[in-house]
Parts: sequence; structure tokens; C-alpha cells
Amino acid sequence: MSSTFFGLEMSRRALASQQAALNITGHNISNANTEGYTRQVGNLTATTPYTIPIAGRNLSLGTGVTLETVTRARDAYVDRQLRGETSKQQYWAGRQDSLQKVEGMLNEPSENSLHSDMDNFWNAWSDLSKNPENMGARSVVRERALTLTESFHHIAQQVSDMRENIDSSISVQIRQINTYGQQIKDLNDQIKRAEVTGDNPSDLRDQRDLLVDQLSKLVSVRVVETKDPKFTDRSVTDFKVIIGDENSPNNVLVDDSMARLLKDPPPENAEGFARVAWSDKPDIDVALGVKNGALSANIEVRDIDLPKFGEQFDKLAQGIASAVNALHQTGQGLIAETQTDSVVGPVGINFFTDGSDPSTSEPPQLPVITAATITLNFEIEEDLNRIATGKIPLVYSTDPTEPPTHAVDENNNPLVTVGDGSIAIALSSLSGGWSSLKSLIDSGRFGSVDGVNQNPLSGASFSDYYGANVAELGVSVQQAERMTAGQDVLVTHLSNQRESYSGVSLDEEMTNLVRFQKSYSAAARMVTMMDDMLDTIVNRMGVTR
Repeated sequence: MSSTFFGLEMSRRALASQQAALNITGHNISNANTEGYTRQVGNLTATTPYTIPIAGRNLSLGTGVTLETVTRARDAYVDRQLRGETSKQQYWAGRQDSLQKVEGMLNEPSENSLHSDMDNFWNAWSDLSKNPENMGARSVVRERALTLTESFHHIAQQVSDMRENIDSSISVQIRQINTYGQQIKDLNDQIKRAEVTGDNPSDLRDQRDLLVDQLSKLVSVRVVETKDPKFTDRSVTDFKVIIGDENSPNNVLVDDSMARLLKDPPPENAEGFARVAWSDKPDIDVALGVKNGALSANIEVRDIDLPKFGEQFDKLAQGIASAVNALHQTGQGLIAETQTDSVVGPVGINFFTDGSDPSTSEPPQLPVITAATITLNFEIEEDLNRIATGKIPLVYSTDPTEPPTHAVDENNNPLVTVGDGSIAIALSSLSGGWSSLKSLIDSGRFGSVDGVNQNPLSGASFSDYYGANVAELGVSVQQAERMTAGQDVLVTHLSNQRESYSGVSLDEEMTNLVRFQKSYSAAARMVTMMDDMLDTIVNRMGVTR
């Protein structure tokens, strides 16, 4: 026979279990809006039955209920998928943001763009060719040239500043990765201590998973959770976090109770920019994988896209300077140019220089120029008469080995041809192509490759080269925008899928509140009933009236 107090014990277990279930439901409701929180589920199970012998056989009687475990509603597969897609989404979002900033540097199409400055520069030469002696037209050429060089300087400075800003962001992201790694390692220690005692610390696991989610925005992340072989009688796990290329054996950031940090401050590459390397192997860059995480996006833009963008404008600046200088060296302005080269004879001055004083090269040499260094010749800036508009009048010797000489007037002074605008016309025609440079190109003035003489630039004109580069940048921006939009859809879908499984539904929790409250009330009623039964046995059995 069962104990007289058997029913009271069963009722006590019911009260305790239903109250615990109510507390779990209340905890879920309290954290409905907590980032990273996972809905907890109390697993109620029947206790071990009580066996009694009856009529030569055994009969099992239920002994009530107990709260066996509290588990998290978590799907590891969805977590893995979401983190992977989040890394890709952050890569494309970071790339989109950076490339849009690069696109903004060009300010195209508008009147305040480099393309507009180039057109104004060529148009100024066209206006000057109509009246070479007009000082107002010469002043416009000078101002348009100064505006053009300033535009090149501004773009070059913006590229440099953006690389430095991205480099600072990379250093910050390296510190963030180290912080996440250390926090995950600390949580691993706390979780393991709890698991050793038989506990299942759901809230600590939520905090750890949230850190891994945030880490996946910076780099690709793979989590490996295995059973600790040192504990065979309870569930104790080892938690490992691998970043970047998961196939690299050196990319373990956290290995249970050990955190392997990145070098901070980071080592520098040849340009003085931050590299991503482990603190114990600073000479080897971390394999971050392909197109994953905001860190990879920043490194790619800093080390590939921006240098390429800057190089394109360096080539454009060099091309414009070389073409203009090559023609300008064959002419003179309102005063005679008296410089003479032993090979080509009289030469004019360069219109553009590399900004060095004194100049690093003299005509007929063409200076090496970049977008950051292209400068209007100081002599032209100070004296508008030095702007070449007409050709230098030459006298050729009967000896073909002798260079030509400068023609002279009746006073034996170097001749200046008044009203000649041929050089200005040739310079203005550069807006549409290389026709005015044909003889210079044929002579190899701009170099040759495999015996083929080259144009100042690879395009059909300066505008064509510039337009092709702008179009290429636009395509890259569109690709980033399209990929970001696609990844946003995937991340949203996976986030909704996780939320539907792991998130807190207030409607569902309110239903659970009512369900557990009614069970608790019924168990309390059972206690009252058992109390009445015991009162009958204790106080009224055997009493006669």
C-alpha cells in the first residue's frame, strides 16, 4: 500500500513543477525584446512510478511530475547558415558603402566635375586660338589649367584620405575581433563550470551566441562544439571558433578556454598600412577567405580598388600633361623662347610640371606626373606671355645632321610670329582625339610597346578614357548594390526563420501562462482535498456521535 501522505507529495511536486514552468514563461516574456535571447522551454516529465503488489501482481502508480531540464529552442543549422550569409552581406554592404564614396569623389555628372574641368580647359584653348594676343583669353587658360590641376589634387588627396580612414577602421575591427574572442573565451569558462555541476546555463549560451553573431559581421565564422571526453557521466562541451578560411589550420580564434588574439597594434605592410596577423605569427597574414565579412571588404577596397582608382587618374594626369607639353614645347607665346636642345633645336617650355622647384626635367623631356603632382608651370603662372599659341619659327640647315635654329627678325632677335594660333588650335583639338599628335605619335614621343608607337592614353581620347573609368566604377557600384540587396533578402529570410523557432511569441507565452496557472490551481486544489482526507482520518475516524 502507498503512504498516507503519498497524495500530498504528488501535489507538492505538481505545485513546484508548475510554478517553475510559470517562472520560465515569465522569463521568456521579460526578455521578449532582448537581443540574442533564445526562448527557453521547461521539459516536464513524469517521475519514477511507485510499484505496489496487488493480488499476486505488481501495479505501477504514477508519482507525479518534475521539471527535468530547461532547454533553449535553438537550431544549429539555421545559426550556421545565418552567420555565413551575414558575413557575405556585410562584405557587400561594406564594399557598396566604400565604392559609393569613391563614386561621390567624381561628382559626375555635374558642372563641378573633372570632366567639366577638362572640357573648360580645352574650350579655353579654342577661345585663345581665335585671338592669341588677348590677355583676357590667356588669363582664362591659366585659370582653367589651375582649376584642372586642383581637381586632380583633390581627387588624389581624397583617395589618400580614404585609404587612411579605411586603415583606421581595419585597426578598430582587429581590436573588436580580439575583444569578441576574449569574451567568448571567458563565457566558455563560465559555461563549463556550470555544466560540470550538471547545470545547463541557457542565458550564458545566449550571450556567447550573440558574440559569435556579431563576430560573423567582421569575418566569416565557423563554430565547432564537441563533447568534452574528460566527462563521461554528464554533458560538458568544448567550444571552438574558427575565423576566416575555415580550411586553414592556423585560423582558430578561440579553442575552449584558450583565446588566440590578433596582433594589436597590427603590423604594417610596405605602404605603412595595417596587416591582419596573429600575435604569435606576426609575419604571416591571416587567411580571411574570399568575399566574407566587413574586414575583408575594407582590406580589398584599401589595397586593390583605391590604388587602381588612383592609378587610373595618375595615368590621365600623365597623359594630359604629356600631350599638352609635347605640343607646347613646339611653340611660343608673345615672347620668344630661346632654349635650344642639341638634338631637336629650339624648344618651348613645359606647360605642366611635377611641381618640383627647380624642375626635375627640362624640355624636350616630358616630366613624370601623377594626379597629386600635376602643376601649372610656375613661369606660365607668373607670365601669361609664356603661354604658347603659335609655332616657333625655325630655319633648317642644309646639313640634315644639324638641328634647326630659331628664325630671327631684321634686328637679329628671335622671331615672334604675331597672330599665330596653330598651337592653341592643336591643343584644343585634344578634346576629341589624337589627330593633332599624329606626327609626335609616329615619332614615338609617347613611347612604344613591341615596336608599336603609343598614344598618350589607351582610349580614343581623354574624355573616352575618363568615361570608360567612370563607367567601370559605376558597374562595380551596381554590382555591390545588387549583391547587397540579394544578401539582405537571404539574411532577412534566415533571421525570420530563426525568430520563428527561437524567438519569444507573446501570444504563445500568454497561452502557456494560462495553461500552467490552471495546472497550478488544480494542484493546489488537490492539496486542499488531501488535507480534508487527512483531517477525516486524524480527527474524525473512530468518533461516534
